[in-house]
Amino acid sequence: MRKLLFHLMIFIMTICLFPQLSFAKTGYVSDMLLLTFRQGPGNSYAVIKTLKSNTPVSILEEENEFYKVELRSKEIGWVDKKFIIFELPKNLIIDQLKQENKTLENKISKLESLTQTIKDKINFRESEYSQKNESLETSLKTALDEKERLSSSLSDSRGKYNTLIEQSRNIQKIVKENKILQEKSSTLSKELEILKTKNKDLFKTGMIKWFLSGVGVLLIGWVIGQSVSSKKRGSSSLLG
Repeated sequence: MRKLLFHLMIFIMTICLFPQLSFAKTGYVSDMLLLTFRQGPGNSYAVIKTLKSNTPVSILEEENEFYKVELRSKEIGWVDKKFIIFELPKNLIIDQLKQENKTLENKISKLESLTQTIKDKINFRESEYSQKNESLETSLKTALDEKERLSSSLSDSRGKYNTLIEQSRNIQKIVKENKILQEKSSTLSKELEILKTKNKDLFKTGMIKWFLSGVGVLLIGWVIGQSVSSKKRGSSSLLG
């Protein structure tokens, strides 16, 4: 219920204030004029004060060729409507343009300062990048030289490798031939041992033959001697 009453009061207040709100409009006191600011809508009402040219006012109501206005100081009074204009006064336009120009100048100054800062950063970055670029170029040159050196070393290593492979093949061939020669030498050694054994056997056989021959010769000599001796004894017997 309280909420309903609260909303109803707001609605009533809005309706009461609606004419003022709907009529509120900003106007200005016309040029070269001191306008009387009165308590009511007519020249018979007391003057509160005078308003200088170009003074801004908010229009609240209109009555009897008078506007009920509100000043920026929140004072409320009445002014003759024919001395109120709704176009922005030239001096205010000029002031506004001056203010805008000043604002733009400040923005331009800030932009120039920002531009200079950006230029300084760009120059610093360019210098930094130039140094880095020089360093990278030096590193690249060193890397290329190292690559060339390694390529040369690799070429030499490949040459040595190929030579070693060829030598290894020759060594393998030599080892194979040496093995064959060792096998042949071993065979020849065995054959030589066999020949030595045979030679010893032959030597023994020859010695036996020569021994037997010598014994035979001696026997034959002994037999002949015995025969000769027998004959000599027979002859002696016959002579006696």
